Amino acid sequence: MSSIRHFTDEQFSDGTTIDGDRLEKALQDLEDYINNVPDGDFENRWLQSQIVLKYLPWTAQADAQLHTDGAPAGSYMPFPYMPVYNYTGAVTPDTMRNPFRLKGNRLDYQTPFTSNGRYGTHQVAWTTSFMTGEDPVIIDAVDAVFNSYTSEYVNTYAYGSSAPENRTNGDSVNDIHLQITVDSSFVPNIQIQNSVVYHKYNFEAQDYYVLGRGLPAVTSFSADMQPTLDTGDLASGKANQGIGFGTTVHIKDAGLEIPLPPFSRIRFSLVLPDAGTAGAATDPWGSKPWQTMIPTMTLSLLERLKNE
Repeated sequence: MSSIRHFTDEQFSDGTTIDGDRLEKALQDLEDYINNVPDGDFENRWLQSQIVLKYLPWTAQADAQLHTDGAPAGSYMPFPYMPVYNYTGAVTPDTMRNPFRLKGNRLDYQTPFTSNGRYGTHQVAWTTSFMTGEDPVIIDAVDAVFNSYTSEYVNTYAYGSSAPENRTNGDSVNDIHLQITVDSSFVPNIQIQNSVVYHKYNFEAQDYYVLGRGLPAVTSFSADMQPTLDTGDLASGKANQGIGFGTTVHIKDAGLEIPLPPFSRIRFSLVLPDAGTAGAATDPWGSKPWQTMIPTMTLSLLERLKNE
């Protein structure tokens, strides 16, 4: 602020009087200004906040316990992951309100969505929804960490010998989708009318390893640390205990600057391929892709400062 004219009409300079009444009026104007600073005078009038999502999937051992406890053979616990195609065969898709949970996510090697939308047919999605308040917000960043280990939650993020069309054995997977959608203000429950404001897809997951490609193993540069980092590899002597730094993915997209209007209903989705799809690879997703990682996803929002 270069001049007191910014907060008061009282001015003090050569040739003017300086009396108590004018001083008191100027100080009162300053107090009023400090108690209610205009938006344009803030260097940064947006406050960052994070929405953190984390899910610990059931393990294969936990699924087996279901059978021990009396559940039918083949039972498993996939939730909160749901098939992306919301069709069970009970009615025709045209009469359903939301046959598709998402849009723009079908993989190029998948068959069209014509079969029953059951597990093992196309893709599965973990979707979390929330609503903004009476002020607009800005989506600033998206972070996703997929932790993988060596006993449970195993994932190499590479296709196996039954790689899908246009992929080869050993290639990094590129069939993970991250998507943020905003429901329509007029028909919020009809998903085909929503707006896709963020969609990350067709990226090679191995490019986002915590330990970059071609770098030495964790143990080779952590020997001077006490305790040394546990890689979780069988050869480390600490079998199955630690995170696989070479097979854990961290995706970060910052500086997105995606504006959202007030009262927006937002859906944040992680979409994984389901290996039952015709032509899909068995590795690394297997028959239960939700058991191949422990996902943690963070959505960074900028919220406007305001007086309450």
